[in-house]
Amino acid sequence: MEKISELIKRIDDDDKKYIEHLIEADQMDLLNHEGLNEKNILDIIKQIKEFEEIYPDGILKYVQRAKKLLKKSKNKMSAYANYAVEQPDNLIKIKFHWKDLPLPIRQIDKMSDHLSWSGLLTNSCDKPLNRYTSLVSSCNEENFDLDTTTLATSSSFLSEGGNTPVSTSSSDEFACVNSYQQVLTKTDELNNVIGDMKEEADLRGKAPQENQENQENQKNQKNQENQENQEIQENRENREYRENQENRENREYQESNCNYSSSTVSVIDEFIHYEEVGLQYIDKVCFILLAGGLGERLNHKDIKLKLMTNLVSERTYIEYYCNYLKTFQNFIKKNKDKEIDIPFVIMLSDDTYESTVRFLHRNNYFSLKKEQIHFLKQKKVLCFKDNKANLHFTYENDTFHFSKKPHGHGDIHSLIEKHVQLDYLIQMGYKYLYFFQDTNALAMKVLFVCLGVSIEKQLHMNFLAISRKPGEEIGTICKLTSLGKSMNVVNIEYNIFESILNCTSEREILDTDGCSLYPGNTSAILFEITRYNEILKKTNGVVPEYINPKYTDSSREHFIHPTRLESMMQDFAFLYFLNGDEEKKNKVGVTELNRFLCFSTVKNNSLHAKKKIKNNIHPECMYSAESDLYYSNCAFIALACMYNQKNLRLEKMEMKMFNGVQYFMPPKVLIEPQFAFTLTHLIKKIKGNITIRNNSTLWIKSDAIITNLFLDGALIIENLNQEDSTVPIILDNNLYVKNRGYEIVTLHAKSAEGQSDNASIRGYKLVKREALVISL
Repeated sequence: MEKISELIKRIDDDDKKYIEHLIEADQMDLLNHEGLNEKNILDIIKQIKEFEEIYPDGILKYVQRAKKLLKKSKNKMSAYANYAVEQPDNLIKIKFHWKDLPLPIRQIDKMSDHLSWSGLLTNSCDKPLNRYTSLVSSCNEENFDLDTTTLATSSSFLSEGGNTPVSTSSSDEFACVNSYQQVLTKTDELNNVIGDMKEEADLRGKAPQENQENQENQKNQKNQENQENQEIQENRENREYRENQENRENREYQESNCNYSSSTVSVIDEFIHYEEVGLQYIDKVCFILLAGGLGERLNHKDIKLKLMTNLVSERTYIEYYCNYLKTFQNFIKKNKDKEIDIPFVIMLSDDTYESTVRFLHRNNYFSLKKEQIHFLKQKKVLCFKDNKANLHFTYENDTFHFSKKPHGHGDIHSLIEKHVQLDYLIQMGYKYLYFFQDTNALAMKVLFVCLGVSIEKQLHMNFLAISRKPGEEIGTICKLTSLGKSMNVVNIEYNIFESILNCTSEREILDTDGCSLYPGNTSAILFEITRYNEILKKTNGVVPEYINPKYTDSSREHFIHPTRLESMMQDFAFLYFLNGDEEKKNKVGVTELNRFLCFSTVKNNSLHAKKKIKNNIHPECMYSAESDLYYSNCAFIALACMYNQKNLRLEKMEMKMFNGVQYFMPPKVLIEPQFAFTLTHLIKKIKGNITIRNNSTLWIKSDAIITNLFLDGALIIENLNQEDSTVPIILDNNLYVKNRGYEIVTLHAKSAEGQSDNASIRGYKLVKREALVISL
């Protein structure tokens, strides 16, 4: 201490308090370090000043809080140990029973075909259409026949070997081939030339040659007639076979539907009711994206926002979100006759700030305006090296450097309080804030259901939740009660929730599906802006903190990595119940939906995902996120078909393994918001029976009306006419598409070399072989 006492004498009076705070906080490992001197102690004071700019309570309170929490963590004590756990209040469940949807998942690797598809193709190699192995046919509602072939106007084929008009970043190139009409025109010209040449040769020919040719022609004609008769008979037999198969499938489908259609339709009615209520407020929502993390855990070398949501469109997550906001703005302009720039707030960190801003600028903010995007940067806090809350530091080149890590996404509230003018947004008529995470693409699909619930139930805070399985590493939404005091709806992290149950000797209650009665938090939350702003001003946006060290062993003495105090965005819910009598005014609720409709995030690399699968827990990896995006779109189409009393036919989805992760891969169905961003809209766009075979790709990029569709391959529907994008593409009443499509190909060790991160972390790439493009 003599050394410290001497150093303090040489420090300015204004700075002495920082050293005194370190002494009071028992930071003797630092203060007794042999390298401490008059020069580097000033560097230490400078770092503490920088820390206190982002943590106004100061370093002393920071360390004191850490000591209390570390003691509880070591002893496995919970702050809520004396609380009783109940289901949360204001819980609205809008859920479809898994078995009620025609979305079968097969648990084996190989699937047998139930239909003979060879009879659906024309065998004559003389017809120029066959070289594309793609057919567009007119058919009746129940059966797909090839008696009359119509051509899809303004359509084209995409095949391997050229440039893709879909994305300039595609690594698998394919060419645009002329449309059916262009092919037929060239064929007619060629036939005319051949006819003229034949006529000229006949005039120059000799009589013996004419006789010989006539005999050969008669013989060929007879053979051709026999062959045509045989083909007619084969086609008739194939058609009868298909009719029998289709009729049998229809009967089976209708028999299975009769048991659940009424209950399912009633849930759909409830779903679209809340959507319609929410859509009325589409121009009154601001968006808050939390994107402070890198993709290092995923073996991705860049920000997570640059991960691709899927390999068909190759849209990154940030482009995906911007596209939704742009579509909302266009919808508001068309339906409410007003132009707005929806406020979009993005919270970043030191790790992600520069890369995110640069990426958005380079891509012209993905059609949004620069002025409507507001960047907030989260700073880092000091780390601890042990249970005594000693600060972790390194000593190098006669300088001390404190270790730092992000304080958690709970900082978003204090950053909003400091840097976002909520009073101005309220004055402009905005009513709600929608918070969502960086890699949950499905959160956008159910926004208006949650918004409708918030409006109708007058909720100040509304959690978007899913059914969770015990042991799943997501937050638990519940009600906590102790000594007559209740916190009606709060989020408790999974490890703390388990400790509460252990203290009360209770077991989690499960429903018939094996899911907990306590829903799981998706980190997508709606706040009513006025009440949120009032609480923000009272609390400065400071939410309860926690600590979660990773211990080396069961003794819980040593950390694997330095730890720090953290905070979570969702813990703002506690602030609604910590204001005395005012808590009675506050109303927090939960909207629980099916996971496959609203939640699939990217947290794990393939190694950790494989372990999750073994424990029957969702893998939350890049492969599963892409698969779930396709599956969610299939589910929404299924609901639209069921509501319209039409059929969606899908084959049993195969389980596939990539990078050691076994998961299912549905047909690659992408529904862009320009086509439909609510189930309400989708019901109006899907008007017939839909059949999609496994490995098919359906990418709907613009407004369209689809009646009956059979797809075995790849189909892209788009509107390239930006000036007249309000006119929908109306497809033929019965559309049959068959081509080589897009194929997912496994990446092995050698083939993975030179591939992008987006392919290698999935364990597969997409080979774009052939597609039919229908466009305006």
